[in-house]
Amino acid sequence: MISFTLIIFNLILFFSLTKIAKFINIYDNPDGKLKIHKHSVPVLGGILFFLNFWVLIFLQLFFFDIFLIFEKSSFLRREIISLLFFITFFFTIGLFDDKYEINPYTKLTLIIFSSILVLLVNDNLIVKNFVLSFYENKIFLNNFSIFFTIFCIVILINALNFYDGINGQSGIFYIFVFSFLYYVSDNYFYLIYVSLIFFNLLLNLTNKLFFGDSGIYLIGSILIICLIYEHNFTRNIIYADEIFFLFLLPGFDLVRLTFERLISNKNMFYGDRKHFHHYLNMKYDLFISNLVLMVFNSFPIVLFKYGLNFYYILFFFLASYFLAIHYLKKFSKKGY
Repeated sequence: MISFTLIIFNLILFFSLTKIAKFINIYDNPDGKLKIHKHSVPVLGGILFFLNFWVLIFLQLFFFDIFLIFEKSSFLRREIISLLFFITFFFTIGLFDDKYEINPYTKLTLIIFSSILVLLVNDNLIVKNFVLSFYENKIFLNNFSIFFTIFCIVILINALNFYDGINGQSGIFYIFVFSFLYYVSDNYFYLIYVSLIFFNLLLNLTNKLFFGDSGIYLIGSILIICLIYEHNFTRNIIYADEIFFLFLLPGFDLVRLTFERLISNKNMFYGDRKHFHHYLNMKYDLFISNLVLMVFNSFPIVLFKYGLNFYYILFFFLASYFLAIHYLKKFSKKGY
């Protein structure tokens, strides 16, 4: 019933894409510098996903028991409302950024502000302690727990935003992450999201739409909730290392670019084409670029799940990453 409803709903959306695009009137226009696609593309990915999200909420409230990942638990109404507020507010930030290009510092302030509000209402979203595979004792954050949680939210959202750059890249990564969450939890909810992202991915690869910041912020906020609850509540994610390795490539690319920009006396939010995916796409076509990205994203968490030592995995990743960057920089175009 759920799948049938979503299929019918998304068929309606698909045949209404042109009308929706004209009504929303948010397009990503090529500028020959950072945006090198050949024609204007509607930024609808986040909007389509948001509509599907609320269809799922409607089905949850009136027909089923599939709300997020918590079907076996009893939640306070204000806790559920806080989660919906968190997701909706992040989507709205991204949507306004797609339309009006919000100042990066304003976005950062809004993210922190909304996170504080939700954490004050919803105690289950606060990371109070965690375990590392290479350290025998549990680490308790005590008075720093809220600050640490906000820091993680900000870093993850910005890493995902930095990571979005070529067609298919973000969609494939989200499918990978939600598939991993299904693997550790065996929760049908994640497969629903995989199918929805796959629908958006097909449209993205054919240049019918881009995810946009609305899509990145929306799916990012959902991922944040899922990861924290899988760690705090269901305990399907035992070690913090798993989350670290799951987002190692987006996170490390964010760190590298931030330091490079600061060293060059540039604004750390300044856009350029020095991301790992840009270097790949200058040398290879879209298929090969996304394939290489998928390998870099998957091997750290796969090796970790197979029991390889944390430090060996990290060394192997960093060595591979910097060697690849050094090799690919030879093909970067002048001025990038």
